[in-house]
Amino acid sequence: MLDFRGRRLRIEVPDPDEVLFPTDCGLSLLAAVAEAEDVELAGLNVLDIGCGSGIYTVAALAAGAARVTALDINAASIEVTRTNVARNGFAESAVTGVTADLRAYEPPTGFDVVLTNPPHLPYDPRYASDNGLEAALIAGPDGRALYDTIVERADDLVLPGGQLVIAHSSLADVGLTTRRLLARGYECRTVEVCEMDIPVLAYAAHRAALFHRLAELRDAGRAEFDGDRFSVHVLAFRRPA
Repeated sequence: MLDFRGRRLRIEVPDPDEVLFPTDCGLSLLAAVAEAEDVELAGLNVLDIGCGSGIYTVAALAAGAARVTALDINAASIEVTRTNVARNGFAESAVTGVTADLRAYEPPTGFDVVLTNPPHLPYDPRYASDNGLEAALIAGPDGRALYDTIVERADDLVLPGGQLVIAHSSLADVGLTTRRLLARGYECRTVEVCEMDIPVLAYAAHRAALFHRLAELRDAGRAEFDGDRFSVHVLAFRRPA
């Protein structure tokens, strides 16, 4: 059970190996948006990139969003999202579920608000797996695959005057994303910064390999962490009107 803007939400995941249950990183975005008075959702058209369990889709509906598009590369996530929408008493007709890679997604229109908590761990064949958990956590050799796609496609997704609200891991070069969007004319505000443990539970058997890869990225100036701790920056980027 979760609280969001005065509403109690219930999120369930039947198989956590296929669809990731909300992590501390994901919950940090939910908590930050809940308290952010300038992140309006009521009556708006919202895109949830990497919808996973549907936590942001359900939260947006609870805040009065007119419509939510739930996008995920994992078809199982779309089904879990739909189930959680119904579980919380919202009409499934208010949600459009899309199974697609963001790189190939062609939205029929832009969105007022885009919410996303991208995967942020670097890929390494020593701990690769072929399941929904990897799709939710692993994002290319530097952990930036989805961040880079979001930056590249920002103007296709965010309407003029709209916002991109993102949970950005310090393991995946927060500064690079910020610089690229500022160069496009977006305004940036840090909503909240949370410190937490690196989510290694799913890769406990390959901890050494994961931290070796993260250390390489840190040495290259592409990741920031201290021991087992990293930070999540909840950032709100507003596109010029």
